[in-house]
Amino acid sequence: MNIVSPQSVRATEVAPRTTIVPLVVGDSLARGTGDETGLGIGGRLVDELRRRHVPVSNAVNLAVNGARTRDLEQQLAGHNVQMLVGQSNVVIVSIGGNDLWGENNFRTAPPRDPERAMGEVLDRVDADVRLIRKANPTARIFVVGLYNPFISAPMGRLLTPFVSRWNASLMQRFAADPNVIVVQTADLFAFHDRLSFDRFHPANEGYALIARRIADAL
Repeated sequence: MNIVSPQSVRATEVAPRTTIVPLVVGDSLARGTGDETGLGIGGRLVDELRRRHVPVSNAVNLAVNGARTRDLEQQLAGHNVQMLVGQSNVVIVSIGGNDLWGENNFRTAPPRDPERAMGEVLDRVDADVRLIRKANPTARIFVVGLYNPFISAPMGRLLTPFVSRWNASLMQRFAADPNVIVVQTADLFAFHDRLSFDRFHPANEGYALIARRIADAL
């Protein structure tokens, strides 16, 4: 099963191992919104790896606040972005949350047909990952799972089962590629307040813990 833990990530001979070259793509979570240091997942991953004396280049962050799956698909189609993907050996992807949380989809209550809604978004996430894989057949791709930012809201706890099903669906969808790793985040926010001032994005500690999970898998 593709879940972040050192025991479950299979070693690969094809991805470069001398220096980690990270690329971050996707939405505001990938961008680092809410992190007061401005580091986000990419910058904190670099710091964490350097603390562990792992050779690593500075992260390139192409994420865009508010991006949805189709926005990322369009970005990944660009020649320059494909070049950057090809030059990286670690690609961190956070996408799909705005498709689900945006507008009124899951923000106040589950949609009438949540399985269909999640299935459609999952297909588009899959398409994004396939574009990355096409540009770089050997990179490790870390797909960041969802957490429930509304857990303290009146309807929030009703959304937790859907978050769990989404994360399980991500793992199932990418199980055939040992170099696609789903980074579980839901537990990091379920029992501790690690949200930023906007009550949606992670705060500093939340980003640090996500980055640590990725570092543990490298």
